[in-house]
Amino acid sequence: MKHIVLTMAAVAGLSGVYGCATPPVPRIYTLQGEMPAPASDGAPDMVIELTPVALPERLRRRQIVVRQDGAQVQMLEQHRWSASLGDEMQDALSSALQRRLRAVDMARGGIAGKPDYRISVEFSRLDARLGGAVQAEAAWSVKPTAATAAQVCLGRFEQQASGAEVSDVVAAHQRVVAQLADAIAASVRAAADGVLASSCSAG
Repeated sequence: MKHIVLTMAAVAGLSGVYGCATPPVPRIYTLQGEMPAPASDGAPDMVIELTPVALPERLRRRQIVVRQDGAQVQMLEQHRWSASLGDEMQDALSSALQRRLRAVDMARGGIAGKPDYRISVEFSRLDARLGGAVQAEAAWSVKPTAATAAQVCLGRFEQQASGAEVSDVVAAHQRVVAQLADAIAASVRAAADGVLASSCSAG
């Protein structure tokens, strides 16, 4: 009888320990890569306005979402973006475009007035697989404020993760953002020259 009582006490003690255990702290990631030094000082070449980036509904959250076999997706509760993925994408694209175009984003810089170019981006697909690739399909438009028409563009982007860890998938997301920023910047430069970029049509 004494042995049973001691065993029950031990079990109760362990239950108390595990019941009071601190839940694991989620790991937090960002789409922002390293911030390189500006190429040169002085006034920006242009003012842009990047409107809020549109994403599929399942991605409008902080949890990192990965695709599994078939139609299944998994939300990684212990691996999260530092903000919602839409806000992360907005910040990362804005920073990348400002660097590539020597521009200032009035939506981020608190600048009043009209931008030289208004840029809108919408993802129709952004899929990631652990140990696989990050694949994206996006449409974007570049509209000069002084013009009535915009360039409407489509692109597909893919980057293979270098490993099977979540951090590898995050790095692949960052490279996809860089690819997209390159394509958008090319569209802006084409608009400035009065021509259509290769992936764009007049809208």
